[in-house]
Amino acid sequence: MARSPLGTRFAWTHVGLVYAFMYLPVAVIALFSFNASAIIAFPLQGFTLDWYARILVDARILGGLGVTFAVAIPTAVLSTVLGAMAALALTRHALRWRKTFACLLFLPFLVPKVILAVAQLIVLSELGITKGVTTMVLGQTLIILPFTTLVIASVLIRLDRRLEEAAADLGASRAQIFRRVLFPLMKNGLLAAFFVAFVLSSSEYVVTSFLSGRSQPLSILVASDFRFNLSPTLDALAVLMVTANLALVAIGEIIRLRARR
Repeated sequence: MARSPLGTRFAWTHVGLVYAFMYLPVAVIALFSFNASAIIAFPLQGFTLDWYARILVDARILGGLGVTFAVAIPTAVLSTVLGAMAALALTRHALRWRKTFACLLFLPFLVPKVILAVAQLIVLSELGITKGVTTMVLGQTLIILPFTTLVIASVLIRLDRRLEEAAADLGASRAQIFRRVLFPLMKNGLLAAFFVAFVLSSSEYVVTSFLSGRSQPLSILVASDFRFNLSPTLDALAVLMVTANLALVAIGEIIRLRARR
């Protein structure tokens, strides 16, 4: 049954309003990041790139960037490795409790992050682990693991299992099958999962705010300054962070789509 022109127009209007609600504030922040005035208000006073230049000499921001990389890279590696193991278990092995395992694995999707953060803080404190980079890596890995598992599993379920069976018939061990057959076919999925995990880690706020301690990444610094010390420099930093994250997500998605072909 064909849709009426009025219904189609209403649907597109609804979609446009949703996207405007989501991205118009980001566009406003980007606009003020080029404003020559230090006062964030209309009308604009001219065009400048000074706020972007100040980021390069701000020791606090550069320190936060270093902490962000120190957390995001290990988190992305750990989430990708564990996600690959979980995806292989779900797609390549007839686990007796596979549905239960999948439900537990994807439970962080359903539990509020605040509850997860408090629970992790209590457990890590009882284990005597001081808040810092280590606690942030462990905490973020828990909530990012379901995402990397889904990315890698979406690649594995499309691979022709007859290739693995043929290798087994020729006498290859499981380790050889993984190293010479499976890994080359899933490596693009691993790269895509790594990029997704890196973006999620670098932009994570709730769990990080509970587990950061004195080592504060950019997500914490930006959120804190936006509350108490709003300035065009923060607008410029926010624009750079959003742009970098979008670029990484796009790269990861391109790699994932190529892996599915």
